[in-house]
Amino acid sequence: MKAIVVYSSKTGRIQQIAQAMVQVLPQGTPCVPVDEMPSDFSNYDCVFMGFWIDENQADPKGQEALKKIANDHVAIFTTMYDDPYSDQASKHLRSAVELLKPGSGVVGTYITWTDKARYMYEPEAGEDLHLDEAQSFAKNTVSRLKGN
Repeated sequence: MKAIVVYSSKTGRIQQIAQAMVQVLPQGTPCVPVDEMPSDFSNYDCVFMGFWIDENQADPKGQEALKKIANDHVAIFTTMYDDPYSDQASKHLRSAVELLKPGSGVVGTYITWTDKARYMYEPEAGEDLHLDEAQSFAKNTVSRLKGN
């Protein structure tokens, strides 16, 4: 299983989540910011794409990256300060999914909730980013794709 993790991060939260996820993915899985992502994803069995929510949608760099991704297996992860189980969160994710190139398939979504008061600032030391849950999402996604 060949995967790649691509992320857009302003404060470092998404980057930390991406780096945690890659620790449980197959050895050698690249973890790159959107500015360094490849132009072709056809060599990957799964693309993990992370971004932060800005003005009720993926951040600008995240939007541009999503528009360039074509893959049958895209796993979306994000941070937001809305309730991750709310209708609003569903709308944020849907708007991001709709940016993917036609024919792309989404194999999972994951949201890390962040405090609205701290959302636009770097994470504080010891801030709980629920990295274990992000890792579980990554492992479960790969396991499902392998048919395990």
